[in-house]
Amino acid sequence: MGRDADVSGPRTQEEGDGVRGRIFLLIFIGIFGVSVIATYLYGRKVVNSVKEQARTSDAALRTTGYAILVAVSEDGAFPLGTDRISEITLPEVLPGPLGVSEGGTWPVDLDAAMADLEPMSVPEALELVLISWGPEGDLPPVLSVGGRPSGLTDGGTTLDFVNGWFRAVAARLSD
Repeated sequence: MGRDADVSGPRTQEEGDGVRGRIFLLIFIGIFGVSVIATYLYGRKVVNSVKEQARTSDAALRTTGYAILVAVSEDGAFPLGTDRISEITLPEVLPGPLGVSEGGTWPVDLDAAMADLEPMSVPEALELVLISWGPEGDLPPVLSVGGRPSGLTDGGTTLDFVNGWFRAVAARLSD
């Protein structure tokens, strides 16, 4: 038998099959790589957006909280609505009896209240913060940000932290 004889067995690859397989593999890897990079970039964009929203929410919470503290210190009772605080000017230091805080349970100055954030105007902050007011001035209001993100502080969220100011003030007012 010579070289030209018919050999039975598995069919061998034709010359173009290897090139087409490599092209398919390279295209698949390219699409996969692009999708991984696009997903990463989109994720970073979303995370940065949420962080920025949290900073804005925190500034609004802290501004509103400090404005309420000013009103309580001046009036001796919690406000019953936004009318009392909407046009309030935020002093650098709390006036009146709340100007001293036992154990630092609430901030006594604007810098401490804002914790390295820029204060907003109170009307602007009130657009972002939802407040549940007590029926009388003896119960502290409860602040929320309507499902928007809020940042973390040592020991909890900014939302918990600011509402904690009011619980501490309510305890002091009841003494």
